[in-house]
Amino acid sequence: MKRILIALALLFPLSALAQSQEATLQREGDRMAVSADIQLTPAMLKGVKAFVLVPQVTDGAHSVALRPIGLYSKDKFYSYLEPYGFSGASDDKVFRKEQLPATVHYESSVPYEVWMDGAQLELVHKYEGCCGDSGIEAVDTLTYYDEAPIAFVPAFREVEKDRTMKLETISGEAAVEFMVGKTVLDEKYRNNAAELVKIKESIEAVRSNKEVHLRTVRITGHASPDGKYATNEKLSQGRTQVVRDYVVSQFDFPEHVVVAEADAENWAGLRSYVEDSNLKNKEAILELIDSDLAPDTKEQRIRSKYPTQWNTLKKDCMPQLRRTEYAIEFLTVDYEAVATKVEMANNAMKEGDLRKATEILSTAGDDPEAAYARGTLAALKEDFATAAAEFKKALDGGIAQAKDKWEEVSRHRFINKDKVVPAEATE
Repeated sequence: MKRILIALALLFPLSALAQSQEATLQREGDRMAVSADIQLTPAMLKGVKAFVLVPQVTDGAHSVALRPIGLYSKDKFYSYLEPYGFSGASDDKVFRKEQLPATVHYESSVPYEVWMDGAQLELVHKYEGCCGDSGIEAVDTLTYYDEAPIAFVPAFREVEKDRTMKLETISGEAAVEFMVGKTVLDEKYRNNAAELVKIKESIEAVRSNKEVHLRTVRITGHASPDGKYATNEKLSQGRTQVVRDYVVSQFDFPEHVVVAEADAENWAGLRSYVEDSNLKNKEAILELIDSDLAPDTKEQRIRSKYPTQWNTLKKDCMPQLRRTEYAIEFLTVDYEAVATKVEMANNAMKEGDLRKATEILSTAGDDPEAAYARGTLAALKEDFATAAAEFKKALDGGIAQAKDKWEEVSRHRFINKDKVVPAEATE
């Protein structure tokens, strides 16, 4: 006959036969952890031989039963618990009526499954009575589990400006001339005005470009190898310095920006000219130019051994060697650099242009910074699987900031998009 509970129900409502305090249902990594303090009472065993409390995680369509708690009224009735898996093991939670604790602390865990997002922890009351009388007496709902939605907030990384720039150089030549033996710059002398304009226009073209940062203007003055080396060295230094001072005066640059370098005798230029010429005894002259002889000795040997060729060089080549070279070094945006692409993509994302950010990052390669930016982009698109993979690449690449983002978006695999959470779970 079925268990008679009318009188008992007046004293203990069915849902209160086993009460729980501090019950929790919480995902811990890939497992669902259950914890509860369950209150027991001798009334559970009134009129029955055994009583079993079975915790279960369920969403109505799926259920996972956890290890039960068993109660029995007399030793001879312990066998009624055996079908529930009790075997006398030390970790079994089995209690005889006379040894029944007021509260039993219960902990267990099971592999987490997506359907558990929105599931509840229930306590099923089962009894075993006389003459085959057994069944479920009540089901208590102890708590709910609700995986919080992903609340992704982008944290754009600041790009190091140096990584977005590249060093470029504009080089040119100006035939700035000086009177014999002089180091005074005369803008009206010969074609100096036009030659100085060439230098100024090149510098201005760089300086006026808003996307570049001028680093150095290098002025190199060359003298020809004819004449005494000491005299040429002094003249080249003085002439280079006055051209350098002229540039500073025209642009008001800080002193360190414009650099003067003097080449006392332009033997490299002489060699290049001879090598490309049809001069008689060219190979012998080149051998002297390439020798370790002192400059004045080289000049004297060539002039004395090959006077005709030397006169030709003095007339046709030497004037060309007395020149001023300039090189303008500047930093400009390197649009092929990963850092530049990341910065541009970040700006696009901040403006809400995810399509543009996608196009930019598609060519940014496997750099960890690019992976971090792609993770941010994917998360903004709510493609959390891709976001998790990209943030993991960034983390493995040494970007510690990616850890929190990776952990947040990785929760996508635990979220049940079709869950229905009971109203009580949100109260």
